Amino acid sequence: MMTIISAPGDLIVATKDGVDVRFAGVESIADAPFSATEWLGKQGIRLHLEGIRSPETQRRDEHHVKEISQWANLRERDGAEAAGDAPAMPGQLVLGPVGADISDDLGTIYRWSAGQVAGSGSDWDATWVYLPEPPAAARFLRIEFTLDGEPTGKTCKVQLG
Repeated sequence: MMTIISAPGDLIVATKDGVDVRFAGVESIADAPFSATEWLGKQGIRLHLEGIRSPETQRRDEHHVKEISQWANLRERDGAEAAGDAPAMPGQLVLGPVGADISDDLGTIYRWSAGQVAGSGSDWDATWVYLPEPPAAARFLRIEFTLDGEPTGKTCKVQLG
């Protein structure tokens, strides 16, 4: 079990393009829900983030619906190759650049291994998986949040065990 010792009072850890991103939790996991060979039989840390719903997220969702409709029409008219990939969900563009540098009191450095982002309609959330699992002797995790690889100045301290 992990217990948050300190965190920003509002849990806002980054702001990207006018959308605030909230720290939504951290947990130890075994068997990641992502398909990555690196994961097989390993344990790690799962970090949860969410975009705070606002008029800006609603505007982006509405714009995305229009983009998807245009893309679908192009695909129908000119074929899949001509249409290319579907437009990215707006939550991907906002949450994707938000990450974390994670370390513990023993000096273990955790690296990002896998993740998934949702972000159109009601869901604006990201789940990032970091390896390795914390050593048994580790007592604390320090989570320093980043935006486009640069520290945001927001950190959390989490007690392990």
